[in-house]
Amino acid sequence: MKSFVKYIFSGINLTWPKLIGFSIVMGVYTALMAMLVPDGNSFHDIAVTEEWWILPAVIIIFNSKKPLEAALKTFVFFLISQPLVYLLQVPFSYMGWGLFKYYPHWFGITILTFPAAFVCWFITKDKWYSGAILAVVTILLGIEGVNRAYAFIASPPSHLITAIYCFAMIPLLIFATLKDKLPRVITALATAAALLIYIPFASVQPFETYNNSFITDNEIVFVGEPYISFWSGDGQGNVEIIRYDGGYNFKISGVQGKSYHFTVSDDQREYHFEYYYDTDSQTVIVNKVTP
Repeated sequence: MKSFVKYIFSGINLTWPKLIGFSIVMGVYTALMAMLVPDGNSFHDIAVTEEWWILPAVIIIFNSKKPLEAALKTFVFFLISQPLVYLLQVPFSYMGWGLFKYYPHWFGITILTFPAAFVCWFITKDKWYSGAILAVVTILLGIEGVNRAYAFIASPPSHLITAIYCFAMIPLLIFATLKDKLPRVITALATAAALLIYIPFASVQPFETYNNSFITDNEIVFVGEPYISFWSGDGQGNVEIIRYDGGYNFKISGVQGKSYHFTVSDDQREYHFEYYYDTDSQTVIVNKVTP
């Protein structure tokens, strides 16, 4: 086990062809998880949030010989894998090319990987500042681990594996990437202090549930009784059609930090919707989408 960990973090001859192949494999795997695994499942998380991408990024960085090499290879890895995730889903999704509206978030992360990987390469120097740099990574993992743990408590067994992964990665990175005692202590203390501050506030972070309703616009006219013919959610959301004298009201619920999709059908046509909780405006956003 020890030799395997050493190989993963420092023994791979990471040539450019291997990096490109790794990028393609990760893109294909993530697309499959997005299509085949429901929201709320830990294996689906890699298609939505960032924590599962930390390990492959660290592997690339620690198997690079120079900081510029680490920055370039990490950037290219994300530049290939992330668009591929959406491209592979296009033929199978009712949203079609509309799926790429989610890519700007990941493109922003891709841009940030260049300076982040450049700086993170200096963890390999095993100095005091190496511990400080690694602490940024482990704190991010710890925060995501706490968030996923709260999500699991709210709706077991959702996100349990992701929570375990995040917490397990912290000691693994500390002992696998650092050898000297001082940087290890710096990383451990900084991570523990940050989580002690964060934990009391974590329960109100992006996994709170919400309930809302909306009325369809005048462009939507149902022929016959409408019904929900498609639903994509994480088990904690729901859509209910409420009939009233002037038309139909849609009662929706969900979990903050997730987006939901549903299709309403009648005797002749179907309408596609998505909704999510916007933390900036603190409102539920509902959009009609074109498949």
